[in-house]
Amino acid sequence: MKATRDDGALLYASHALQPNSLGYCGPDENRKILEALHESSVSEGLISTLTRFEAAYPFVKMIAESSGRKAFDRKVTEAYWIGNSLLEAVNPAEFYQFTKNVLGPSRRRAGKREGMTSASSASVFKKFGEKARPHHTFYVMALHDNSQGSPEVERKILGLMDSCRVSWGKVLVAKKSTLVVERPSLEVSGGRLALTPPVRAEVRFDPAIPSFAGIAPGDHVSIHWNFASSRLTPTQLKGLEKYTGLAIDVANSQQGKKSRPRPD
Repeated sequence: MKATRDDGALLYASHALQPNSLGYCGPDENRKILEALHESSVSEGLISTLTRFEAAYPFVKMIAESSGRKAFDRKVTEAYWIGNSLLEAVNPAEFYQFTKNVLGPSRRRAGKREGMTSASSASVFKKFGEKARPHHTFYVMALHDNSQGSPEVERKILGLMDSCRVSWGKVLVAKKSTLVVERPSLEVSGGRLALTPPVRAEVRFDPAIPSFAGIAPGDHVSIHWNFASSRLTPTQLKGLEKYTGLAIDVANSQQGKKSRPRPD
């Protein structure tokens, strides 16, 4: 079946649901997002809600403009949350200007004081240049500095980053409202960020969301803030692995910097 704007909006909503419920990003309209996912329906009200995510929507809008697509085109929202070839079409110079002139002001208007600033984005692009991509995981990890702070603080920040990045897991057991999965976790090894081999974990999911109907062992899911967001196709899984690896390389290139992002 051909993808529609609704497909893209619902994919966006499925990954925005959990951080919104925790108060990290977007307006206080979690019930509206959840109802849309339960009903697999998109209203103008939902679209309005999704455009008010101060970090995610500016990224999605930029990817759409660079590819000549609509913001809630399925491939566009997939590019940001999961990763696909549309990210390769974004001009690095335009991405740099976006982080400097669009993302920072958007977050300040929303009352978010931490995140990617003009100075920190300049530092990222000076080191990583044309390899930087507008993927959610890049935003989470690009400014990580694993050399600062006490071990306790480092563990806390690492845990936040691991929850905030969109990760993936292979379903082992499907329970009533949780999934037992194998997923790689974020770790610091030799002073650098890395992913562990897959480890067993239990994450929540909402069985009332139609896309999870028939979820079974062997399926792969995306995970955001310890909540299963969507089922992953083999192609999507490869894309998420690829752009997560790239974002980790960005983070490691930034060792020794003082700035840190607050996860959204």
